[in-house]
Amino acid sequence: MTTQELRITIHELVNKTEDQDVLQGIYLLLNKLLAAEDEDIVGYEADGTPITTDEFIRSIIEADEDIEKGNIISLQAMKAKYGAS
Repeated sequence: MTTQELRITIHELVNKTEDQDVLQGIYLLLNKLLAAEDEDIVGYEADGTPITTDEFIRSIIEADEDIEKGNIISLQAMKAKYGAS
């Protein structure tokens, strides 16, 4: 099936459904994929917010700066605060 044939078939299927959940799922999927192509998205936050390459690199630099400043927590302190697994 060519890209054009696939596009037409998808349009036909979308036009046949009245299921709001299915339509919302298709919308979210396509919107997320198209945004990823436009913004160089490398991942997503737990809530679905996209993370761009620039944001990812910035967070790594901030983490390195925190470590250099001594803003760290030991493994033992982390386990005490959040519980051991």
